[in-house]
Parts: sequence; C-alpha cells; structure tokens
Amino acid sequence: MQSVRPSLHRSSLKAGILLLAGILLPVVMVAARDSPPDDEAAVRAVVEQYFHGIIAYDEEALRNAFHPDAAVIGLNKEGETESVRFDDWVVYTRGTAPDATGRNNTIVSVDITGTAAVVKTDLNWPHVRYTDYLSLMKSGGEWRIVNKIFHRGAPGETL
Repeated sequence: MQSVRPSLHRSSLKAGILLLAGILLPVVMVAARDSPPDDEAAVRAVVEQYFHGIIAYDEEALRNAFHPDAAVIGLNKEGETESVRFDDWVVYTRGTAPDATGRNNTIVSVDITGTAAVVKTDLNWPHVRYTDYLSLMKSGGEWRIVNKIFHRGAPGETL
C-alpha cells in the first residue's frame, strides 16, 4: 500500500500545481496587456466631451474629441447621404447654442479592442432623435473620434 500513497500524493501535487497555474496565468496575462484598464473611462470621457461640444456649441471641445481627419456621415432631412469632413461639420456649432433643455445625450454601449473602440450614443432632443455610432482610435496614448455615422429619427423614436 505504501507504493500507492506516493503516487496519489504526486498526482494531487501535480493537480494542485496545474490548478494554481490555471488561476494565476490569466491574471498575469491580463496584467500584461498593452491596454490600460482605464481605456473605457477614457473613451467615455471623449464621448462626454463630444456631448458637451454639441450641446454648448463648444468648437474647442469638439476639436479635442475628434481627430482632424474624422468623417461624419448619415442621411439628411431629405433622406440623402450627407458625408462631410469634420472641419466642414464643426462649423455648424459656431454661433449661439440653442437651449439645452430637453436635450438628453446617453452612451448606450462601448466596445473596445486594443486601440479601436465603437460607441453607440442616443441623442434624444425635443425636435429630433439621433443615434450615433462613433468609431474611436487610440494613438499617442489618446482616444479620438475618427468617424461618426448617424441615424436621424423622430423625437421619442424607439431605438
């Protein structure tokens, strides 16, 4: 019987080591990722800056949120494709901002993979409801919006 015990002990020891490795290896791999754990917070901060910029007509905030080569595309009121570079789109925020009452902006979802992210937003305003899909890229340690595609709907329209 003594020959069985050492073999059971060795089996238990091996199983314990494998279990421990199985627990610790994913922890080490997560800690070694290139992407810091606060990427989602940084992406959300950029989107909040975008929200502020479009509500307050703050061109500087928008320029900080968007990459200079960003594109904005969607269908206009007539149902025709509207595609403009960021520099042409941002001019709509010059002048006096409309009353912000009733303009509710919400982040619906955030999906991040490495240096790429997609954020779905809901801009539910008194006279229109926009759903934006914002593509963001992390470059030089900073997240910026590189593309905005939007759906223009009726106020209160269900997403």
